[in-house]
Amino acid sequence: MSRLSSPLNAAGAAYLEALQERFREDPASVDVSWRAVFQILDELGAVPAGMPAGAPAGDPTVPLRQEEIRQRGHAAAALDPLGRAAPSVAASEDAATARLRRLYQGTLTLETAHIDDPALRSWLRDAYEGAETAPPAEARRRALALLTAAEEFERLLAVRYPTKKRFGAEGMETLIPLLDRILAAAAAAGVTEVQVGTMHRGRLSLMANALGKPLVELFAGIKGMHPFLADPPVPADVPYHMGVESTLSFGERSLALTLSPNPSHLEAINPVTLGRARARQDLERAQGGEAKRVLCVLLHTDASVIGQGSVTEALQLSGVPGFTVAGTIHVIVNNQIGFTTEREEARTSLHCTGLWKAVDSPILHVNADDPDAALRAADLAVAFRQAHGRDAVIDLVGYRRNGHNEIDEPRFTQPLDYKAIDAHPPARALYAQRLAADGLVGPEEAEALAAGHKVRFQEALAAASDHRPNHDGFPGGRWAPFAPAGTVPAEPDTGVADDRLRGLLAALAAIPDGLAVDRKVERVIRRRAEEPLDWATGEALAFATLLAEGTPVRLTGQDVVRGAFSHRHFALTDTVTGRRHVSLSHLGVEQARFDVVNSPLSEYAVLGFEYGYSLERPDALVIWEAQFGDFANGAQIMIDQFIVSAEDKWRQPSGLVILLPHGLEGQGPEHSSARPERFLQMAARDNIRVAHPSTPANYFHLLRRQMLRRDRKPLVVLSPKTLLRLPAAVSTLADCAPGTAFQPVIATAGARVERILLCSGKLAYELERERAERGAEAVAVVRLEMLYPLPDAALSALFRRWPGASCAWVQEEPCNLGAWTYLDRRLEALRAAAGCAEPRVACVARDEAASPAGSFHGDHEADQRRLVEQAFAGIAASLPPRETIAAD
Repeated sequence: MSRLSSPLNAAGAAYLEALQERFREDPASVDVSWRAVFQILDELGAVPAGMPAGAPAGDPTVPLRQEEIRQRGHAAAALDPLGRAAPSVAASEDAATARLRRLYQGTLTLETAHIDDPALRSWLRDAYEGAETAPPAEARRRALALLTAAEEFERLLAVRYPTKKRFGAEGMETLIPLLDRILAAAAAAGVTEVQVGTMHRGRLSLMANALGKPLVELFAGIKGMHPFLADPPVPADVPYHMGVESTLSFGERSLALTLSPNPSHLEAINPVTLGRARARQDLERAQGGEAKRVLCVLLHTDASVIGQGSVTEALQLSGVPGFTVAGTIHVIVNNQIGFTTEREEARTSLHCTGLWKAVDSPILHVNADDPDAALRAADLAVAFRQAHGRDAVIDLVGYRRNGHNEIDEPRFTQPLDYKAIDAHPPARALYAQRLAADGLVGPEEAEALAAGHKVRFQEALAAASDHRPNHDGFPGGRWAPFAPAGTVPAEPDTGVADDRLRGLLAALAAIPDGLAVDRKVERVIRRRAEEPLDWATGEALAFATLLAEGTPVRLTGQDVVRGAFSHRHFALTDTVTGRRHVSLSHLGVEQARFDVVNSPLSEYAVLGFEYGYSLERPDALVIWEAQFGDFANGAQIMIDQFIVSAEDKWRQPSGLVILLPHGLEGQGPEHSSARPERFLQMAARDNIRVAHPSTPANYFHLLRRQMLRRDRKPLVVLSPKTLLRLPAAVSTLADCAPGTAFQPVIATAGARVERILLCSGKLAYELERERAERGAEAVAVVRLEMLYPLPDAALSALFRRWPGASCAWVQEEPCNLGAWTYLDRRLEALRAAAGCAEPRVACVARDEAASPAGSFHGDHEADQRRLVEQAFAGIAASLPPRETIAAD
């Protein structure tokens, strides 16, 4: 690995003198971080305030060198345990400068020059430079014990399971005492809950030695035994993806800890863990506590932290209202390689931590062969987070003793590095020697520690053979009231009394005195007190009724406050003062909390954040809305790896609602399709719900049903665009009254039916208009409002009612997209079981296409017209009495 040059030695004096001369000629030509230093030197002719004393008289470059060490010492620090980039040795210098060089160019260093706030920089430098002493003796003994446990754990697995992937921590064992120290320091500072997100590197050792996973249970998973009590067994996941819930004790204090399960998609867990932490903080605040009592800790690897965009997306949430978590502590497990990719191939920057400079986070770099330095870094990171509520980063620099996994051979691609690694003693051996030299732990005691851990792990491994899971894996506590998988709760009554509805509508239509609102917005708001109800009013009324019943509501996404289509206007903005009023937070009745938050332009991280939030708040309606349905593409990893599969893999339920505006309108390939085919392809084992409501009332009931049912499943809603203002797409208060409910199927038909046209969404209005204009009463237009789970009973009832009628599925999307490939055989099976004369279902759709929609409005209209005409082809006009059927 290449060595980077640095001016941090005595020869740098000439450079600093030249820099000072440049400042005198033109201050703007010098970096802003140096201007204050040179200004003080010129004005006072002395050592600047805050710099160490001890500069030789008559040498003005000494304080400059000292400040340069503070700012750039990290570039020449002794961070590599293998010594592949040894720092340069300075010439003889004064004591104060030598001390700074030890502090900033040793095995621990700190970056602060990028932080804009001088008060933060001063706090950090004072704390860092004032804590040069070694950690307490007891902390050092504990660190050795944890290092020993980590080493023995990996050694046992290497011997017993030499061909199994475990992504061990060899070369990075100091991670275990480092994380333990973070948790201990957090507990001492008043933290009571910790949410942890980590990668698979070293995860098994972390669970065994720092996070409280029962050893027998852990070894049973490694042996391949099923983790959950289920008959038949559920798919589950590999052991290094599983999570932990535990209570850790540190003296008289304890921490409730959650390690979220996660896939091997690196860094995907970050926003999920942040969302869980925020949810727990909101609960803490609701009970009068402080957000900082809940800590988020995220672990990364050096290659992924700089390579995966989810890190940047999640990091940008750290200071955004509605997403802050009072500071996260990040630990980077930096083994200086990514699979076979060298540092120079993995990034452009000197360190892998450059992202945190954008958010003014302090960055600590630690040599993994120096556990004492790691403990000091942990203490400073926790103290900074607790004092300032901001992120802090610890870059733990070590190496990887084995390949990317244990059956990979790294010497094919890094032969020289692995010669050095093979010759390098483990961190435990080096630390044991140091503690022996300091008189803290003798060689015999160190060996006894190793023997004790070896026996403990062997006994747990032996006991794992008889281990049988005694729980189904579903969370208890806040999740206890909800039905587990495999049970079907009764349908709730989602209707609301007329007087309650009218009272809430009045509150939604009220504008406070003195609030100067735009006239167009005022008309929209005032209209909400009147019938019929448009889409936005139906949504607001669903939220209002839930809030009045004690259910919190959280809605986030891009532009959700106003609505991307300017339909919501949840926050009324005073045109004179800019003051905002959120009507749903002022309903005039006792109510739950309502949060509506515009998010940054991020899908991956924000959807992950809201998913994480939903895991901790089954009591709340948690909604993420994409600006357009196809924006979910940017969050596909979150959908595939968490939302649709987490219950199967990890027994982790969620009630998250995803709103995806969908519909072809001649606006081009983008922003047309929410890709329903993708969700329907992944729908199985009752894992999610996919709905396509077409009326405000059905949307009202759908949202209320999501919270009033005694189970929780992610709900994907194909939400409308043109229906937001379509005069026909309205409802009445009677449609929301007691006795009404969500209708998975809505059919419009005459007394005699020759053809059934199944469809969903806005296309139903076009087909019904055509039916009326043609007088085609023999055609039944049937809206499928719930696509998954398919409403088998309701559809079967209609098919039995009209067994001789032909049937076609009509969709706007190309026939290889949309719902057709999912519905084809399922509908045929239902029709066959219902005794229909012709079970097969025809498909009326656009031709196959790689792109979901065309870009010319005229072509779109022509294609749409052809679809409608094809759907009605061969049907004669007739005018019998009309009948509307709502199948439930």
